[in-house]
Amino acid sequence: MTVLLIRIMVGCFAMLPMKVVYVLSDMLYLLFRYIVKYRRKVIQLNLRNSFPKSSEKEIDDLTNRFYRYFSDLILETMKGFSFGEADWQTRFIYKNPEIFDSLYQQKKSAILLGSHYGNWEWGGISFPLAVKHKVIGAYKPIKNRKVETYLNDFRKKRGLHLTNMKFAGRAVIENKNEPVIFVFIADQTPSDVQNAHWLTFLNQDTPFLHGAAKLASKTGYPVFHYKINRMKRGFYEVEFEEICGSPESLSPPDITSLYAKHLERMISQNPPFWLWSHRRWKRKRPNKI
Repeated sequence: MTVLLIRIMVGCFAMLPMKVVYVLSDMLYLLFRYIVKYRRKVIQLNLRNSFPKSSEKEIDDLTNRFYRYFSDLILETMKGFSFGEADWQTRFIYKNPEIFDSLYQQKKSAILLGSHYGNWEWGGISFPLAVKHKVIGAYKPIKNRKVETYLNDFRKKRGLHLTNMKFAGRAVIENKNEPVIFVFIADQTPSDVQNAHWLTFLNQDTPFLHGAAKLASKTGYPVFHYKINRMKRGFYEVEFEEICGSPESLSPPDITSLYAKHLERMISQNPPFWLWSHRRWKRKRPNKI
């Protein structure tokens, strides 16, 4: 039933012009903001703790701007499933994809650490169109396997390959003889807090996933991050930044720390585009180790 509903919604959004999509988004914003008050306490608590010097008026303004973008994000994502290659080339612009060219020429792989900032779904779908490397995205499975399969089929339409996060190491071994960019959404909350990397991030004690950093340290694959700039509704620019060119010389916590600094800077420059409704800080450091 859930897959059928998604199919119907995707089919409907495929026929709608973007102007109508954003009219619907304005209505969804009103629903989230004033009627349902979707995770309002979580959003405002996250914002207050992340920006302790901000006034209540500023927090309320950030909350409002988040709701507006979050509504756009949901419907943009739905509309994006029907985009063709020309749509991606005009709506999700990669400013410096050539940063990976020298690695490709040397038949070397790389690791790209992403986040829940901007329209990460659009990024995952369109990224393979911008680079010469094979692109493998590591994802966290959802409970409904039928929905997961349906969504993953869309994600793979433009050349994206996918692997369960648990098997990312196996994917690295299986593709060791060809140049690949392995993409990780690395700002998710780890379930294993005992072995997580704990950092001060946005003024809070924060656990980070450790798998991607361990892979980088073991393989020596250079690590990159991307900076997303939303130009206007439905249009984004992406710029890649190298975090570490020789990760084999660093420990996994050091690599994670570099990533966290890049992410924190991007969020602080334009906060509304990060996923503040996520319960990012629901887990505490065990025994303050």
